[in-house]
Amino acid sequence: MSARRALVARTYVDALGTSRIAAPETVARFEALLAEEPHGFVPPTVVLRENETLSIDVTLPAMSWPEGLRWTLERDDGTSDEGTVALREAPVVSADHRAESTYDTRRIAVAGPQPLGIHRLTLTVDAYGRGTTHVVVVPLRAYEVHGRTWGIALQLYTLRSERNHGIGDFADLRTVCRLLGERGASYVGINPLHATFRHDPEAASPYAAASRIWLNWLYIAVDEVAEYDGLDDKLVETLAAVRAVAEVDYAGVAAYKDSVLRRCFEALGRNPARREAFDAWCAARGQPLFRFAVFEALVAKYGRDLAAWPQSLRSPASPDIALFAASEDDEIGFAMYLQWLAAEQLAALADDAARHGVHLYRDLAVGVAANAADVWADAEAYVTEVSVGAPPDVLNTLGQDWGLPPLDPRGLARAGYAELLAVVQANCRDAGALRIDHAFSLARLYWIPRGGAPRSGTYVDYPVDDLRGIVALASVRERCVVIGEDLGTVPEGFRELMEASGILSYRVLFFERRADGTFAAPEEYPQLALATSGTHDLPTIAAWLRGEDAELRDRLGMLETPLDAERAARERDRALLLETLIAHGDLAAGEREDDVAVIVAANRYLAATPCAIVMAQLDDLLEERAPVNVPGTSTEYPNWRRKLATSVEALASDPRLARLCSALSKLRPRSTP
Repeated sequence: MSARRALVARTYVDALGTSRIAAPETVARFEALLAEEPHGFVPPTVVLRENETLSIDVTLPAMSWPEGLRWTLERDDGTSDEGTVALREAPVVSADHRAESTYDTRRIAVAGPQPLGIHRLTLTVDAYGRGTTHVVVVPLRAYEVHGRTWGIALQLYTLRSERNHGIGDFADLRTVCRLLGERGASYVGINPLHATFRHDPEAASPYAAASRIWLNWLYIAVDEVAEYDGLDDKLVETLAAVRAVAEVDYAGVAAYKDSVLRRCFEALGRNPARREAFDAWCAARGQPLFRFAVFEALVAKYGRDLAAWPQSLRSPASPDIALFAASEDDEIGFAMYLQWLAAEQLAALADDAARHGVHLYRDLAVGVAANAADVWADAEAYVTEVSVGAPPDVLNTLGQDWGLPPLDPRGLARAGYAELLAVVQANCRDAGALRIDHAFSLARLYWIPRGGAPRSGTYVDYPVDDLRGIVALASVRERCVVIGEDLGTVPEGFRELMEASGILSYRVLFFERRADGTFAAPEEYPQLALATSGTHDLPTIAAWLRGEDAELRDRLGMLETPLDAERAARERDRALLLETLIAHGDLAAGEREDDVAVIVAANRYLAATPCAIVMAQLDDLLEERAPVNVPGTSTEYPNWRRKLATSVEALASDPRLARLCSALSKLRPRSTP
């Protein structure tokens, strides 16, 4: 079997343990999409570990062996080296007997170990070839986690406060970080901050964004913008309306913030120092920022369906883009201004949080929406004819189609993995930890032909050794711990590779079971892991204890088994959890019906594990019952919209929060650096 064919799985085992055979037409289609170009002079990218000698395989006609190879290495720090290597001194690692000639592949030792980064190597053999390759030098391991710490995770948009503007924002997050930092937490976890579609605010999912590099402008605290000069009287009623509703009114919030921030943008020109700082920030971010801003202007004018755009504007490389940008200069400037404000506030709150002993724990989604800014800006990095999903599992026996175009393993390698590095590094920035959603994407992804049923897909392999190295590089550059969300069907050897790279596993209390269904004991958890009592896709503990999640799925027509059977199974699981917590000494026998006691006990149980990080869920602690997201739904349930019943101001005196923080601080006291 050729290397190309090995990328596409012909058979696989789904999460239900069922062996499935991929449709031959699907395999053939994916193999055509992944077809490699004829082997050239040099590969497009070479990934090396730190302290590894820079060597590279070059393929040339065998008759070239008496020649010398000249090389020039341009490092990403601006320095360079050059030299010459005699081909005759390089060992032949393979030979290809073609019709026109025999081609030898020789392993050339170019230079010694190189610094971390993405460098450019140019190779020349007179009369035979000239080629350029990316040399990516990555660390052996990601940034190291220190000690046994804890934190609390929340959904930023759910925060309710007396000063915000209908949605949780960076100022609210700063307040929460200060409070939790003072109570001993080391991390505050948040949902992805990815830029959503600004001109389609109701498309609110943080996991189907317009860009994973740029930020969601709705989290800007408008009253803390330097150019803000107070509230216009005509917006008072608008603000009152978006603040009063129980769910986030994305369209209303967006309209309000757009009005206020456009006034701020107009005022920017009256402050030379601020204008100079803005211009310098934009210049430093260069073409990627400009392209994102142009994309937003294009969506504003032509809508989200790129197929409906004028043909000449569907590629950022088109000459007509410059003409369009000139005609939309103010709109493009405003888009960049929003990104500047968001980045400015995020960096400031991260610095403030660090002074209180706490770091942000950010979240990186597995992909972006179809027709996203990231795809338009770098189409070669994505496979637009395919969407990502999952094969059948317990919750979705028909499988899942997430509608996200996957990264193209060939396109990534052609560009030196620059797209992936930019994405991961952007999300490590201003954070102490980063969770990579569906981290299996570093090794394989379930591809579905766009428009086909989820069951018509199959797995496609990715260069996991290269990709885990890129993640480690971003992690070390930003001094950010990385957690790989590894729930579901784990590819063979995946967790071992992540552990070797210093990437933490992700362990959820309800899923850590022994073969007989009993809960794993704390000492059975791994050390290099984050342990948590829940995720954004799971019911809150209060709802789980009562089986309300099963009842909700039944009302939505998503329950595969009879509701009575689900209730009985849940009652058994509930009893099992309570007995486990009692036996371990975390819950008193008389506290079985006390939700807060159970929630604190569950997190105490996790705190006893050797796991490096334990994350409690704010939604659990505040006894929320409605989920923030029901997997497999879109319009059937108001996902990503629920606000917390408890305000940010009330958290400081909330006895539930005090009880949890006290318990975790005693079990995992913050160590002094």
